[in-house]
Amino acid sequence: MSILHSVFFYFKPETEVATIEAQREAILGQLSTIKTVKWVKAGAPFGIERDVVDNEYGMSLHLEVESKADLDAYQTDPTHLAFVGRFKANWVKIRV
Repeated sequence: MSILHSVFFYFKPETEVATIEAQREAILGQLSTIKTVKWVKAGAPFGIERDVVDNEYGMSLHLEVESKADLDAYQTDPTHLAFVGRFKANWVKIRV
């Protein structure tokens, strides 16, 4: 069975829109090149008003890998580590 990996990014208030868009582009353009990733998507919350909906995150990442070993390989891949290094200063928190 495949594994779906979802990450929710909460940005610092001062994070510029251009930086957020650069992160989305990096998710789609760079993280998608990692060998173990089958597909990747990224987007912002839609703003649906319901008690169960979290509209406080700024962007989410969703990707599919085939196995736990593939997820582990993704986590330690240099492309993933470079992505984290480039953008983590903009995050208040992330949730997986």
